[in-house]
Amino acid sequence: MRQTKRRAQTYSLYDRTGMEASLARMAEKGWLLERIGPFFWTYRRIEPRRLTFSVCYFPKASQFDPEPSEEQEAFYDLCAHTGWTLAASSAQLQVFYNEREDPVPIDTDPAEEVATIHRAMKRSLIPSQLGLLAVGVLNAALLVRRFLNDPIQVLAMSASLLGGLCWIILFVLIGTELFAYFRWHAGAVRAAQRGEFYATRTGRKVQAAALVLLTGALVYELASTLLYGKRIQVLWTLLLLLLYLPGAFLAVNGIKRLMKDLKASAGVSRAATLAGSFALLFVLLGALSAGMVFALNRGWLEENQTVYEYQGRTYTLTQDPLPLALDDLLEGDFSRYTRTWRGERSPLLEQRTGHQWPLGPRDFFPEPVYLDYDVVLVKVPALYGLCREAKLHERDDWGDNPAWSGYAFAPADPAPWGAEEAYQWLPGDGADNEADNHQFLLFYPDRIVDISMQWDQPPTPAQMAAVGEKLGRGELP
Repeated sequence: MRQTKRRAQTYSLYDRTGMEASLARMAEKGWLLERIGPFFWTYRRIEPRRLTFSVCYFPKASQFDPEPSEEQEAFYDLCAHTGWTLAASSAQLQVFYNEREDPVPIDTDPAEEVATIHRAMKRSLIPSQLGLLAVGVLNAALLVRRFLNDPIQVLAMSASLLGGLCWIILFVLIGTELFAYFRWHAGAVRAAQRGEFYATRTGRKVQAAALVLLTGALVYELASTLLYGKRIQVLWTLLLLLLYLPGAFLAVNGIKRLMKDLKASAGVSRAATLAGSFALLFVLLGALSAGMVFALNRGWLEENQTVYEYQGRTYTLTQDPLPLALDDLLEGDFSRYTRTWRGERSPLLEQRTGHQWPLGPRDFFPEPVYLDYDVVLVKVPALYGLCREAKLHERDDWGDNPAWSGYAFAPADPAPWGAEEAYQWLPGDGADNEADNHQFLLFYPDRIVDISMQWDQPPTPAQMAAVGEKLGRGELP
């Protein structure tokens, strides 16, 4: 039979009423609080009994204090004289229990209690929440800016959606927390003026729902990366989860514990923890990044590769499976062409990019040809119009480049492509040169195809039909 239990603490820092009731229920089940951690509270097994708990606050205390101050020790002695035993403490939070049936309360003055809680919250809860809110506003602004510049990329990247969801959840959690606190504080001040204590109330249900949603999104992102990501994405994700995040936790808490063991002052401990953690995490991230670069340079993380040698030089070709290849469109030997298939997927969109280019000495490619295409698969029909406008105006700023000055998309016949709409990238009246390739923007019921076929002749009806069959209606690998 286990003698300890760890349990997540979901009450707000100021919610003494909720914490006291929860601790009393745990004692009746045979578990007494023993230690307060950053994420979990640890309980030890006891004989089930009814205990009274009191959650108090000591505003001057800090998580960096090497040990309780003399003033804090005097407070503990005063509580002990009235039967209150310290169960656990963490910085400003102090938890006591009493075995008497009707103990004398630790806090007897409502006004003083409210003032003490407010001083503690002004040093902990309120600054931390406002700091997170400022970071959230900055990141949300950056995400909105990225969305305005390239909505397809943002909507197709599950990481971007997850980041946006995280900041939305952050706003909900912070808003709920601060609103609930200031609402309670206003009510507590009015009650104290009448000589009454005021129970704390928090938005736990909203917070619990937000955390469940966030957990589900994180699980989806992790599963999607492990199932569909490239080898480098999977490895980097695992390194962050298994090494970097645990390393960050161990660095911060390890240095803090070391400073306490050395009896360093709170100021020295705080500075050492911040500086030491930053240095250790910088070194760890640098080591992980260097390891990834080392592996990439040796091709250990690349997939679907072949090599060939010519005149003492080795050429490495990527051979990703493509839904449409030059072999489907032209006659010729494309064995020395590199083929790449990259992209992002999310519950809303998929954006995939395919390339097939020659790689090797010029004498192997007397008339080189190139194939490039981008496929946007729209999973939510309501987003199709947004994606259509984004693709049509994606090249609006290309006019700043003299090579493309005067070019624009002109309507083309969609029938040979089997598409609903078709546009070709063509020079206008003010263009100084003519296109040496053939670029088309094709719209199908659930996807958009942006394709560039770089060879001398315009695409034939058979080639257009192949594009429609492979990219416009076919399954994407």
